[in-house]
Amino acid sequence: MTTGVKQALININELSRQLLSCMLSGQEVSQEKTDTQEHPAAVNTVTDKELTELLSQREGLIKDLFEQNTTQDIALALTLVNEMLALDAELARKAQTCKQALAEQVLQLKKSVKVTQSYQEY
Repeated sequence: MTTGVKQALININELSRQLLSCMLSGQEVSQEKTDTQEHPAAVNTVTDKELTELLSQREGLIKDLFEQNTTQDIALALTLVNEMLALDAELARKAQTCKQALAEQVLQLKKSVKVTQSYQEY
């Protein structure tokens, strides 16, 4: 196994773990702010930027891995590839969970705005 493939997969997996950690902490902060009825968007701005940066780094590493190495070289690091796939599946699950949480927050905000508008009419 070439050390370049191994190191690339290790870097990809490490970025994936960082993404999961950021997503989890962002979701917890968002949930806490929703529970206290504060506006969560201002809190998550830095986290969103971090997530975007990590995602683009990860995407670049994955693209480079497959463009610069043969299938045989990558297959030699099967354990790390399987770990990458497992982390990718976990990222997809967390992203879906975050999406659902954000959708719920939007609905709560819309209901809050409607109630506020109703009271202002009287």
